[in-house]
Amino acid sequence: MTDKLDRLERILGGKFERRNARVIPGTQSVDGIEFSYFSDDGKNKFAKQFKNLTRNIEPRAATRGGLNESGCRITPPGGPLFHAIEYHGDVEGWRKDVNTGANGLGLLLARIEDGSFIISDGRSFPLSECLVDFY
Repeated sequence: MTDKLDRLERILGGKFERRNARVIPGTQSVDGIEFSYFSDDGKNKFAKQFKNLTRNIEPRAATRGGLNESGCRITPPGGPLFHAIEYHGDVEGWRKDVNTGANGLGLLLARIEDGSFIISDGRSFPLSECLVDFY
């Protein structure tokens, strides 16, 4: 199987991310992209929560770029579950929109900094103590 993947990567000119080598969003810096995590509301499926996060922001601060899900969930000790997102383009504008949306929905935000999962309510945990799940 590895030979087939290697051959396909050569044909396509890039590498596939291997499941056993996934990188937790926010642990490595990526030029032009910022990673954030928002708390699960406990009521809606992820797709609806993601859509609602910046749906009703007026006026919108972000002028270009976009907001994407990152395929990762983190649960710190004692919860709640957080979903990873990333934004690019107008990073400052998207950060403002995500903060505004999270505040309006009563959600917590979190980030990863120096190996710690830092939550907007002031709690901080070593990332190694958190449950990380990729989907």
